[in-house]
Amino acid sequence: MTHTIPFQLVDAFTAAPFNGNQAGVVLDATGLSERQMQRIAREINASETVFIFPRDDGRPALIRWFTPGCEVGFCGHATLAAAHALAERAWAADQHSPEDLPIRPRSGVELSFESAAGRLELRSDIVPDQPEVPLWWLKMPSPALSPASLARLKTCELLGLTTDDLWPGQPMMRTRDDDVIVLIRSWQRLIELRPNMTELAEWSRRNGNVRGWCVATPDTQNAAIHVASRFFAPAAGVAEDPVTGSVHGPLAAMLVQADMVALNDGRALLRCHQAIPGDRGGLVFALAETDGTAPRVTIGGQCQTTLRGSLRTPPDE
Repeated sequence: MTHTIPFQLVDAFTAAPFNGNQAGVVLDATGLSERQMQRIAREINASETVFIFPRDDGRPALIRWFTPGCEVGFCGHATLAAAHALAERAWAADQHSPEDLPIRPRSGVELSFESAAGRLELRSDIVPDQPEVPLWWLKMPSPALSPASLARLKTCELLGLTTDDLWPGQPMMRTRDDDVIVLIRSWQRLIELRPNMTELAEWSRRNGNVRGWCVATPDTQNAAIHVASRFFAPAAGVAEDPVTGSVHGPLAAMLVQADMVALNDGRALLRCHQAIPGDRGGLVFALAETDGTAPRVTIGGQCQTTLRGSLRTPPDE
């Protein structure tokens, strides 16, 4: 039997609508099967759709993330989108105003979710010159970086790089989410990349099921930006992701561990830009903190709702 459930489209890591990375947010996924969630994610066709399972026993809601092609173990931008969507509904109710009227965000709102990646904690903040667009901070899971055991020459070939493009002395690193971070010398080479997505997807599956490839460079052409990047995940059904929150925790940690970021009392706030050249992109804040051990990272980004509606559930067959 089908019924309708509320959903939203939220643009994360952007102060302006129709930019950043879009996430579908299914606000109450109670009763949905894995097959139904996958079909809904394919229908919404955002890079990720997050499904929220509210609980009435006082525990945090459970969330799951799906790309159009598969379930994933963690998604940063969709987690911010979930917090934003829930908080926005609460703020609208408190203001006794319809949700299509301007909603006044609040700072200091704390939300928690449970997930396959563990407990996720978020807090809202306000950017002084943009008080109408909330910024959400998300404490990231431990980066757990390790050198990637991959053939450098073949990997570079599939990404459209040469080994000379790689940052000297910095190995490719694998994250706990099975992403691989590749640091390169040049911003120009970054925007020129045109990977063969079919071959890259097959290579990803054959080499330990790599979820995605983050190609990044400190050569940003902008003194206010610490690192620029692109992210390719054809094996997960996403050719190129506009902004990938989950990879910026490990990316920030890697830069700190490589002494490529100046620390002040063991802390560094990085401004990270990711974009599809000529298309969508956004800004990720990454606060890295370390006492000499592995850095802890909190990422932040602004969010904008672009659509609210009702979704008809597909049959479970």
